[in-house]
Amino acid sequence: SGASRRRSMSNHRTVAALLLLGLVCGLVAFAPKRHVASAVSTRTALRARAVAGRPNVRSSNNLLSMRQQVSSPVASNKKLAGPAFRRHVARASIEEETTSSVGGGKNLVVIPEDYRLGGTLLGVAFLLGPVLHLWWPQFFLHGLLGGFLTFQTTRVRFRFSDDDLDVVFVDDGGDAKAVDTTSSGENMLQGGGANKWSFKSVTNWEMWWPGFPVLVFYKENQTKPGGQPHFFPIIMDGKKLYEQMLLKMGPSVNAKPPLEDWNLDTALEATSIGRSIKEQLDADQLAKLKEIKDFKDIPKLFG
Repeated sequence: SGASRRRSMSNHRTVAALLLLGLVCGLVAFAPKRHVASAVSTRTALRARAVAGRPNVRSSNNLLSMRQQVSSPVASNKKLAGPAFRRHVARASIEEETTSSVGGGKNLVVIPEDYRLGGTLLGVAFLLGPVLHLWWPQFFLHGLLGGFLTFQTTRVRFRFSDDDLDVVFVDDGGDAKAVDTTSSGENMLQGGGANKWSFKSVTNWEMWWPGFPVLVFYKENQTKPGGQPHFFPIIMDGKKLYEQMLLKMGPSVNAKPPLEDWNLDTALEATSIGRSIKEQLDADQLAKLKEIKDFKDIPKLFG
């Protein structure tokens, strides 16, 4: 009926707007900020060169111990008050600051990259343009977004520590666990400030859609007391991201399916469009939906 078609078109527009919002947020939030990272790296390098001594510094616990010694009568000792002691304190201060900005250094989990979203957009662009010669504006739009997301996938990494989530940039072959949070600059579009948020500050989170994710959202009150939303396209392993969010971010406004239900049936059931697709499937295909846990399993639906 006409009403049914209008509802279907409205649902399609809603999903398209949601995806576009996430992609635009990712476009700006993950835009290259090499000048910021370069400035931070240069400042850090200058501070490090100003401090003479060994490359392996002692822990911040030693800094506390030495500060306590300074406040005691022993501080009058020339050996403690001399240049060697000041160099030690400076080195420990640098280590303390670096450890704090690198995910706290506690049980850091890095979410691996995933090229499927960017690759899918590039595939759609190729299909619409060179193959079918249809919708050339859409070809350029999908190609631009797909290329950008593919590029960002090579360097953007999400990290979960025991206490917070942060986003960093890595160079080719770089170790994401050793990179400073400042490498990703400031999140200018989504509230500003560093790309690092405490789990305690997260008041709600969603993933569209568990099973076959394309977009993740969370809202925190660390950036703004009233709450700051964040949207990111899934350019990382969505299942591992979902697992960490279930484990460390706690409950959200809407109940989330357990990780064991990560399949196509869960993804389709999450939206009205998905439920409409399920209505078009026969009993045998519906039974196979729970067996499809990845894109490579989709052929099972028609086998």
